[in-house]
Amino acid sequence: MRTLFATLIGAVTLGATLPAMAGPDFQSLEQARKAHRAQDAQKASPDQRCASKQFVSLPDHGPRAQSTPHLNQLRRQRLNEEIKACKQAMK
Repeated sequence: MRTLFATLIGAVTLGATLPAMAGPDFQSLEQARKAHRAQDAQKASPDQRCASKQFVSLPDHGPRAQSTPHLNQLRRQRLNEEIKACKQAMK
């Protein structure tokens, strides 16, 4: 009788404390982060929103060159045009 009572009390205690021991709700945290980012993006000025893109030059020299100086120049021009278009769209 004692062991049955102890087992039942242990099961009830475990059942009551299990939700408290559960981890954080990552889905609701991520939704809150997305909402916060969207709110910040709306508050940001057009210059900040359009300037978030930065040019990253690929290595154009050495034995494992991934690009050429000409392609890097074209990429830089394309990015500048995108930024200008973004600023025009914001006005």
